[in-house]
Formats: sequence, structure tokens, C-alpha cells
Amino acid sequence: MAPRHVVPMSTSQAARGVCVLGTEVVLDTRRSTPRGAASFDVHATPAVTVHVIHSPTTKPTTDSRWPLDPDMEVVVTIDVTSRTVDDNQVKISYYDREGRELAVAWLYLTCVEVSLDVDWSRSGRVKSKGKDKAKWTWGPDGHGAVLLVNCDRDSPGAGGPDSGQADVRTLADLQDMSVMLLRTQGPSAIFAEYQVVLHVPESDADKVRVFHSVRGDAHPFYKPVLGPDKLSYVLERAGHGDSTFYVEGLAFPDRGFSGLVSFSASLLEVPHKDSPGTPIFTDTVVFRVAPWIMTPNTQQPLEVFVCR
Repeated sequence: MAPRHVVPMSTSQAARGVCVLGTEVVLDTRRSTPRGAASFDVHATPAVTVHVIHSPTTKPTTDSRWPLDPDMEVVVTIDVTSRTVDDNQVKISYYDREGRELAVAWLYLTCVEVSLDVDWSRSGRVKSKGKDKAKWTWGPDGHGAVLLVNCDRDSPGAGGPDSGQADVRTLADLQDMSVMLLRTQGPSAIFAEYQVVLHVPESDADKVRVFHSVRGDAHPFYKPVLGPDKLSYVLERAGHGDSTFYVEGLAFPDRGFSGLVSFSASLLEVPHKDSPGTPIFTDTVVFRVAPWIMTPNTQQPLEVFVCR
């Protein structure tokens, strides 16, 4: 995961930010604390859940005001995707020792959904919200997506295995690949300032290739977006639901390759067009490339099938 998402608060002007569905946003209240403040309280719109993290000895007063404590944290989460920009609000009010309100800090939050999903349960279907999709375990009770090396030849005219072709030539070729879904939901205007980027570690890039299913005039077009020569891909139409990707293996596990490969989707804040983005959220999935299994011709057969 990306580092903790911290939003600075201010009593001089309202703060604005973006959060990802179900993730925590830490409110930096120390910068906004006015001089002479002794306590504070927090109020938010219905979709926002507020968590005040404090020591066991720190208790709120009868009017739900918290004493200012340097070890206290205010964390908020949102479990509903925003319909409009800034539709969630958080208000922090500061009070002096006599209970008079000294200042108010406002935060406007837009909640979006960013989720990278694979068949982590090995059921044949891509399921969302997998808790351990970034881990892989063996066995009938294990979990983690499986990836095949695309080593057959579905195109008769090709001069080698399908993995040697940087394009999808037949629909049968897709049957040898694993599906990966990147879900993005939220107000389309917010993605003008934020990017969703799909990326692969450099150490894994030569082991896999990824195609993005893009709608064409008559038929879908499968655009190569990740692989040995490309480590990242910016999603052009973020915020419009599921984007389908097809992943193929290029190398079998061997002495120098465990078979594990990972992909990540990151939400980047881009303050300026030419500036590098700052990640505020990352979701990661892991595949294991199926090994090459070959039975020797000296092994005793169990069944023999003959065709004419």
C-alpha cells in the first residue's frame, strides 16, 4: 500500500482532497490548532465515519469535545462513492478553556473507487474486494491467481509461439490469458486532477505481457500496454467502471524465477500537467505462473486413447 494518506487542515481556508473507498484519511489537525485552544470536536456528513484514536486515559467530555493531546489522531473513512465533487464534509471546531469556539477547519472530500482484481479464489471468476489478493499460497485451501505461459500457436501463420507476438491475433489466443479488472468509479471531473496508473515492477516486466480491451468501431481492440518494453500505463477513461485487461505469461518458473509476478494500480495526485504525480493509494495483485510439467515416456500409462 501507499504511505498513509494525510490531509493538512487549516482554519484560514477549507481543505479539499480525494480518498479511495474504504481507506483511511488522517487529518493533520496540529497545523490548524489556534492559539489558546484546549479542546475540539468533529462533525461530518452522514457518509463519513470519524475515528478519534486516543490513549485509554483520554476521554471526551459530556458535550463530545476532546482535549487536545499530541498523541491523538483523527481518521475518517467513506464507504460510498461520491456522486459529485466535494459532496462529503468534515468540520473541526476548536474551543478555549471556557468553551468558547475559537476557529473552525473544514475539509471537503470526494470519494472514488479504485480496485485491481483477479481470480484470487481460483473459481474461474474475477471477484472484487479480495483481502489477500497480494499474497499467493499453495494447496486446495490456498488462494492466488494463476497465469499460463502462452506457448501454443493459435495463429497458423505465426512463426513461433503466441507469446512471441506482441498482439492478439485470434480470440482463441485470449483463452490462454488471465483476466484482470481495474475498477474506477467516481465523478469524472475529479480524474482531470488525478491519474490512475497500472504498473508492473521492472523485475517482472520481461515475464509477462498485458493487453487492454478497448472498444473499437466494430470489434474490441486489444492494446498492448505492459510488458518487456513498458512498465506503466495511464488509464485514459478513469471513472467509468471496469476496464478489462488480459495477462499472458512469457517465461516459465526456473532457477532464477520463482513464478510470482505482481501488478499494481495507483491513484496519483497530479497538481500540474508536467509534474510527477504523488501516489495516494495503491492496490496490488499477485499471479503465479504455472510451471512446465512434462511426463516421461517411460511412465506407466493409466489410459490410452487412440484415434484414426
